[in-house]
Amino acid sequence: MLDLPSLDRRALLGRAALLLGVTAAGGLSAPALAEAAARAKPFLAAPAFALLSAVADTIIPVTDTPGAVEARVPALLDGLFANWASAERKVELAAALTRIDARAQSEHGKPFAALAPEVRTTLLAAHDAEALKPAPKDKGVGSAGLSLGLGTGATDPGYAKLKDLVIILYYSSEIALTQELSYEHAPGEWKPSIPITPDTRPQGAGPY
Repeated sequence: MLDLPSLDRRALLGRAALLLGVTAAGGLSAPALAEAAARAKPFLAAPAFALLSAVADTIIPVTDTPGAVEARVPALLDGLFANWASAERKVELAAALTRIDARAQSEHGKPFAALAPEVRTTLLAAHDAEALKPAPKDKGVGSAGLSLGLGTGATDPGYAKLKDLVIILYYSSEIALTQELSYEHAPGEWKPSIPITPDTRPQGAGPY
């Protein structure tokens, strides 16, 4: 298994073109994920929605700010499955989720959503490192994985697109814009040099 360094997710945001790591922080328990699925009344079947929720929660878990589940990223992704994704895209994203779940079953004998948060983090970090390796140039992998600046197409373009969507939906949410980022609706004067402290937050703005 491959190990990724533990990276602060605000540092990851500051280097958006290099979003290759999975944060090594706590996540939601399996019962909490099941409860979230029940409340959402998703388009996806319950096991698939629980898996999607667990993956999103592992990519962006709760730290000192809310995580992906609190920002309703799984529900938004479920809506994209229902109303946006083409048949080909649905298969691609579903296959990416299935590969993660199959790895969990193979290594731990349980579905990914049933694993403890720290076990999910370790497993997904290894999967992430392998899935986001650049694909050989002679293999046409399309554009999946390019919008976050991953460069060449990823080995697993379905996973690259899934992670891409989780991050974009999270950082477009009200929770992220108001609690994770520093939001300025109308930026003031340009200051070429400002002090950076441990409390300094990146600025963000939604696309709408």
